[in-house]
Order: sequence, then structure tokens, then C-alpha cells
Amino acid sequence: MKSINKIESELKNSNNDFIDNDLRPFLRIPSNTSNKEGIQKAKDYIISYINSFSEEITEYQEISNPLFLAKVDGKIKDKLLIYMMYDTQPISKEEDWICDPFGAEIHKLDYPLDSLGNCIIARGAYNSKTPLICFLNVVRELKRNNRLPISLLFLFDGEEEIGSPTLVKFIEEKKNVFKDCIDAYYPSTKQSMSGNSILKLGYKGILSLTIKVSSKNKEPHSAFSAMIPNPAADLISILNLIYSNSEFQIRSLKKSYDMTKEEELILNELLSKLDIQSIKKKAGILQTRENDAKSDFINYLFNPTFNISTLKSGFLEEGLKNYVPNKAICNIDIRFAHDISVDVIFKEIQEKIEIFSKTSNSEIKLTRNLGYECSRVKKDTPLVRSLIESATMLGVLTEIWPISAAAAPLSKIQKVLSLNFITGGLGIGGLAHSVNEFIQYKSIINTRLSNYNFLRIYSQLIQEQNKN
Repeated sequence: MKSINKIESELKNSNNDFIDNDLRPFLRIPSNTSNKEGIQKAKDYIISYINSFSEEITEYQEISNPLFLAKVDGKIKDKLLIYMMYDTQPISKEEDWICDPFGAEIHKLDYPLDSLGNCIIARGAYNSKTPLICFLNVVRELKRNNRLPISLLFLFDGEEEIGSPTLVKFIEEKKNVFKDCIDAYYPSTKQSMSGNSILKLGYKGILSLTIKVSSKNKEPHSAFSAMIPNPAADLISILNLIYSNSEFQIRSLKKSYDMTKEEELILNELLSKLDIQSIKKKAGILQTRENDAKSDFINYLFNPTFNISTLKSGFLEEGLKNYVPNKAICNIDIRFAHDISVDVIFKEIQEKIEIFSKTSNSEIKLTRNLGYECSRVKKDTPLVRSLIESATMLGVLTEIWPISAAAAPLSKIQKVLSLNFITGGLGIGGLAHSVNEFIQYKSIINTRLSNYNFLRIYSQLIQEQNKN
């Protein structure tokens, strides 16, 4: 007990120094996926940080940004796989940020987030550079005190925001690297505005596509539109063949998702105490499709989504110009809770486009950007139990969600490596991928303390499991 209190005291006493000297410098590195210089600096920062307590660091580079692993020995030789991403989304609408997106400045946010008090504003503050460096800091403290209870294998991904292509290939080709791993954990900051811990027992799958439609014409006057192909109109027709009237037109996703009995029980318990309005506030949502909050939430978790993030064609400047554009492009992401292969979904969309192309003189190109299936973990696993208990020790209640509406390449780790995988941890942050992404300043100490409690409790459960 004395050693436990000693570690906790060290974490608490060092928290402000950690924020100023470790976290904020890391957040100031512009490591969006396409910024090669920023990615290199973030990688170098991490390697420098872990070099003193890692037994071995190995780097792999396949497509774009480096994937690297680090082995850290603990008292239990079986390894817990720790997945971490160090890339971020790019910055958009920089003029709308209240400060430099990579300044890691401390500010209060506008209503309704003003109740959180001081927050660190930075791209990656929530997703996911804060939990990354917090976890590494805890491991460093434990190793320094010779108290790391279990061996770890860190897996650092620099391409998560583009679908982790190197990671997916690496897991499939280098399975032997993970032979000593027993579970996988992704440290994160998952507290609600009310302070409850949010623990989600899985992630949706995702399929990201780009559709480009073009013609050989030179964009003539619109008077010719009756005799020539119109890529913009053709693109709209294609989109309607895939999704129209708020419903998928492909077989695999046309049928509604059927919840399991366990999911229904978890959902009913969750809805009995969930503050849905608080979730909407934190996400900056002012308008939803339905007026019923419960229906909105069920749709959010389980309905397949068809999102057009980019739709571009024609004259995009001020004023009018009547002409026929010769190209149109859109980016789409589809998320789904259904237990179905992403290959099946892509094939059905491909078939729709092939049939349409026979009726059009436009050139149509379909590109598959990324895709992976959904993932699940059982409620009674050591991973889930450890996260719940580690939050309870800090006086934090845990809300169990049956699934996350977000997507992550966790299904590959589950499917290929046969490892349970969970994401969770304390800390209040938000606005991932959006303007003024943040982490609440005063919640950072709980991020570090919960990391410590998780490692200690998880190791105890694994030892008990091994004895039985």
C-alpha cells in the first residue's frame, strides 16, 4: 500500500510540471497525417520520451508514415498490447479557432463548454495525443520505481486518420510479433460533461470511398446540356442509387440492425440515466433529424450512416456562370454496426456504379480509401472490469455503451490477432476533428491516475486468471 500511495503522490505532485514540460510541447507539434515534417517531429518526440525505459524500439515504414513498436518489460512477462496513434486531422477553418491550433494555449471555451473552466486548446488535445503522452508518462514513472506490473508492447500508428494502411498490412504479415500479447488497450480520455466515464464495448465498421465523374468536354455553355454528358448530374444519380430518402439502396445495409438481447439490456440501462442533451452540447450539435432524444441516440449508435464529406463540381466562386462542368467529385464514409464484411458492401456499390455506367457517357472512377469491420468486446473481460474499477477508485461512475458510433481499425486486431480490444480512460475532452479541440485542464490528473490504476488492477486480474 505504501508503494501505491508513493506513486499516486508522485503523479499528483508532478502534474503541473507534466502538463507544461511534457504534454503542451507535444501538442505543439503539427502532426497531421499529411505533414511529413510534423509527423517526423512527433515520432522523434515519442522515441526520445520512451527511450530510457524501453528494452527495444523497432520502426517499420510501408506506405506513408512510420509505424513503430516498443517493448517494455514488467513483472508479468505476458504482454498487454498498447495501441496509440500520433497523427491528427488537418486544420480547417483556422480563423474560427480561438487560438493557434498548435499553440496548446489555455482558455475557457464559449457556452455551453464554459462550465469546464480552463482547457488546453490544440489539434490532438482530445484525439489522441493527450492520452498517449499521459500513459507513457505513467509507464515511465512505474519503470523508474521498478513497479510496472505487466510487460507492454507499444504499437504507435502514424496513419490512423487515413485508415491505418501500414498497420493493417503489418498485423496481417507480422502476426508473430504479437504472439506474447494477451489483450489490447487503446488509452483515451472518455469522460462525459457530467464527469461519468464512458466505456464503449466496440466500434462501428467503416468504408471510405471517393467517386470521380468526368467528361472529355471543355465545359461548354449550358445551352448544350441536352446533348452532352453532365458529370455533376451523373454523380447525383449515382449517389441516389446508393442512398436516397434517408435509406440505403444496397442489400447489405438496407435491413435495419437487429440488437442482441445483451445490447438491449445495456442500452435500456444506459438510457435510464443518460444525459443525451449533455452529449449533444459537448459535440456542438444544435439540430437533429428527430425530435425524440431517445430515437436520436439509438440511430446514432446503430443506424448505418451515409456521410458526404466532400461534394465538389462546377463554378464555386461568387456570382453565376451557366456552363456544363466536366468533372464532379465526392468523398463518402459509411459506418455500420452490422456484422458484415466491408468487401460485401463495396462490391454492392461497385455493381450499382457498373450498371449505371452503361447508361452514361461520363467516365466514372470509384476508389476505395479504407475499410474495416466493426468490433466487439464482452462486458466481463479483464479489460472492461479493470477500466470500471480504476474509475471507481477515483470516485467516477462508468456508463457502459453497447457500441461506439465512431470507427477504428480494432476489428483487425481482434480478427487477425485474436485479442480482445478496448478503448477507455478518464479525462474530459472533445471536438475531435473540429474547431477548438480541447482537453479540460483539471481532468488531466485523473487521466494519469486512472492509467496507473488500470495497469495495476488489470495485472492483478490476469494473475488471478492464470492461477485458476
